[in-house]
Amino acid sequence: MERYDSNFDHVGDFVERWNASVRRTRLWTIVLGVLLVVAGICSAADPYSIYATIQIFVSVALIVGGAAQALSYAATPELFRSPSTLIMGVLNPLLGLMLLVLPTYLTASTMVFLLSFLFIIAGAERITFARRMRYFQMGGSGVSTATGVINIIVGVAFLLMPLFSSLVLGYLMAGYLIVGGVCILVEGISMKPIRR
Repeated sequence: MERYDSNFDHVGDFVERWNASVRRTRLWTIVLGVLLVVAGICSAADPYSIYATIQIFVSVALIVGGAAQALSYAATPELFRSPSTLIMGVLNPLLGLMLLVLPTYLTASTMVFLLSFLFIIAGAERITFARRMRYFQMGGSGVSTATGVINIIVGVAFLLMPLFSSLVLGYLMAGYLIVGGVCILVEGISMKPIRR
C-alpha cells in the first residue's frame, strides 16, 4: 500500500487509467454480458433435461466472471476500489465450482442463499461505485445506480422465498445469469472515455 499524497491527482490518475483501457474494457464487458445472457437463456429454455450441459457452461461463466472481477479489483486505483468487487471475485468462482463439482440435491438450498447474497453484494457495489463517480463529478453514474437497485431487489426476493427458490433452481440460475448479464451488458455499452 502506498502512502497517501495529498498533492497527487487521484481523479486525474483514474481518468488516465480509464481512458487508456476503456475500449478493451468495453469489449470484454460486452462479451461477458452476452455470454451470461446466452447461458441464462439456455438455462431457462430447458433447465432440467440439459442441466448437466448447462451446468458446465454456467460454472465456467461464473468462474471466468469472478476472475475478471478479482483482476478488476487489483487494477483499480486504491481510492476507487470497492471491497465488494473482491468479494464477488471470490464468491462467483465458488458458486461456479459448487455447480460444477457437487450434485444438484446438495447444492439446491445453499445456492439459493448464495445467489441472494451475490445479488445484494453486487447491487451494493454498483451503487457505491456510482456514488463515487458522482462525488468526483464523472458522468454515467445513473446506469450503475439503476442496475444496483435491480440487483438488490432481486436478491431480497430470492432471500425471502428460499423454498420456492430452491424448487425452481434452474430458473433461478437462468434469472441470475440473465439479470447479471444484462446489467453488465448495459454498463459495457454505456462505457466511454471520461472528458475533463
